[in-house]
Amino acid sequence: MLQVLPQNISNLIAAGEVVSRPASVVKELVENAIDAGAHSVIVTVLDAGKTLIQVIDDGCGMSPEEAVLCFERHATSKIATAEDLQHILTYGFRGEALASIAAVAEVTLRTRRPQDEVGTQVEISESKPPKVQPIAAPAGSNFAIRNLFYNVPARRKFLKSDNAELRAIIQEFLRIALIRPEVAFKLTSNGKEIHNLRPAATRKKRILDIYGMNLARELVEVSVDTSLVRISGFIGNPEDARKSSGNQFFFVNGRYFRSPFFHKAVCKPYEKLVPEDCVPAYFLFLETEPERVDVNIHPAKTEVKFEDEGLIYEILTAAVREALGKNNFTPSIDFDMKGAPDIPVFSSRDSGSGNWTKPPRMDYSPLFNPFDELPVPPADVPVLDPVPGYGRLFEEETAAPASNLLVLQRRYIVTPVKSGLMVVDIRRARERIFYERYFEKIAEQQPVRQQSLFPVTLTLSAEDYLAVLEQPDLTAALGFDIRDFGANTVVVHALPEGFGSGEESVRRGIDDLIAALKDDTSLDDQKQLLAAKMAASAAASDPGSLHSEQAQLLVDQLFACREPKLTPDGRKCLTILTFEDLEKKL
Repeated sequence: MLQVLPQNISNLIAAGEVVSRPASVVKELVENAIDAGAHSVIVTVLDAGKTLIQVIDDGCGMSPEEAVLCFERHATSKIATAEDLQHILTYGFRGEALASIAAVAEVTLRTRRPQDEVGTQVEISESKPPKVQPIAAPAGSNFAIRNLFYNVPARRKFLKSDNAELRAIIQEFLRIALIRPEVAFKLTSNGKEIHNLRPAATRKKRILDIYGMNLARELVEVSVDTSLVRISGFIGNPEDARKSSGNQFFFVNGRYFRSPFFHKAVCKPYEKLVPEDCVPAYFLFLETEPERVDVNIHPAKTEVKFEDEGLIYEILTAAVREALGKNNFTPSIDFDMKGAPDIPVFSSRDSGSGNWTKPPRMDYSPLFNPFDELPVPPADVPVLDPVPGYGRLFEEETAAPASNLLVLQRRYIVTPVKSGLMVVDIRRARERIFYERYFEKIAEQQPVRQQSLFPVTLTLSAEDYLAVLEQPDLTAALGFDIRDFGANTVVVHALPEGFGSGEESVRRGIDDLIAALKDDTSLDDQKQLLAAKMAASAAASDPGSLHSEQAQLLVDQLFACREPKLTPDGRKCLTILTFEDLEKKL
């Protein structure tokens, strides 16, 4: 039997599309504050927004009638006709946010227009009739959202940890702060100030205010103006590409959006400049005619549709490539790319190019061992008796067997086997060994640490800072000793086995740790991912030149692994060159 749903139920359903977590509430309220012409926005949260989200602005405020009407579904001042949808340049134009928030939380609004002498207070929850009364209030609006999802326990139950939810709030907060440098923003969590951003003269100044002056040397300016789109902003220096994402931002007509398609356009010119698993930073602002872009295809309005996205892709790639070229960035040659050959290939044709010199012929006997026969001392030379107690020790000690391993270019180990030659990739072998070691230690809660002689102090972004400190037991089990120093700063006293102790090694290790911790997977999958990322990072640390005994130890450790042939992500650790392969090459 068909029936019309009651308003409170329909509002709960609508809220599920707009309000998925505390960060959604922050996004909607801050965007409304910007649309209201605010010059200052203050955001306060308690318990990552689960207990309280308060947004105060000094915008235009509302009249008593508007203060009540704003909680009705589809109540908006942004559009009046269907044609208006083609020219939207504001944020909250659908009028669903406040109605949806009021359906799943207890809301108190205090507001006053500058021309009014008295303000208005509205209290509303569960879509019940609001309580309205006049109050004294400053010009602007003050929204207090308490007990989010108190009437939807299933939704509240599936919220993530406080640190994870707070990171999401910071993300939404910064996405708006970046596009509005002329507005002052402040974010406080549980009484602790996270960001306090004064009005900035330029977008670059706002970026540096958020991410620190160290980012200044990384930023490369991008600017291109075409009849289709105008692109401006900044991209990161290839040398400073990171494994953890977070500093990648697209904006169109003042609105943040996500686009894997355009992300590829930006990364394409970096292909030979950064390792495969690293992502460059970028802050790119696109401006185009409003009718050429649809911002209404996603409930959260974080995805948009461009009329000419294929052409914009090419323009974006060309703009990034031009910016990199102007700054004389050249490819690095020391990256272990996933597509690299498993073994070096030499061609006889190279001998005439001037780039290859034939090695000299050396005659030697592979069976010769100078330790096989020791010279017999002459009869007239006295032989000393062994020192009492030490004779047996020296009698039991034997010389190490001669090694038939060959180390090539500090990257490959070559050794004969029954079917031909086995070639082992040193870095990939180390990655497999470290992975199994790390994963075992995580499972057993028995870390193997390398204590740093000089602890390294790192200042992180607020989001990364929270990620590092979110799961101390997990990071400690892996072998990290990370201590909170306050003000988004940590001190690293120890790293897992295999990492160097230098500052660069520490930074790389923490970067990999953050990338793994941010991955949205189950705990078991996260442990595997964390072990894999740490193993890759440790394997990338320069082990120095390997002598034959060290090479033999590495091979022995590799074959002691459960899966010696492959790295955790499926690349080959070794290959066999059969005699037939060699005959074809010769």
